[in-house]
Amino acid sequence: MTIPDSVTQIGYGAFQSCSSLAGVTIPDSVIQIEGGAFSQCSSLVSVTIPDSVTQIGRGAFQYCSSLASVTIPESVTQIGDGAFSRCSSLASVTIPDSVTQIGYGAFQYCSSLASVTIPDSVIQIAKNAFRHCSS
Repeated sequence: MTIPDSVTQIGYGAFQSCSSLAGVTIPDSVIQIEGGAFSQCSSLVSVTIPDSVTQIGRGAFQYCSSLASVTIPESVTQIGDGAFSRCSSLASVTIPDSVTQIGYGAFQYCSSLASVTIPDSVIQIAKNAFRHCSS
């Protein structure tokens, strides 16, 4: 799916539970991905968040069980509560230098998460951010 360039914000729950959505192209016009925007998109395999996005909302990609790859750009300053929680196929994540806050349970229950790079710029890692990341 390709989101048109006219879109500046992906609203709360916009594509929630789109279980057949396998891929999405988010244009550079988008500055905010709100809570639950792609929550429960169980077939979503990868997503590249454009350099225009500054905030990944609460639970934006939670329960995306097939999500194996995500690219977080240098423009993002906050990763919201539960943003990637229960993404059981997510194996690694690199958090860019621009991020200062990782929200409550942001990556909890990511059972395949084996590699995380957290930069010096992060000043707050909230409770349960990486809880039950058994790998």
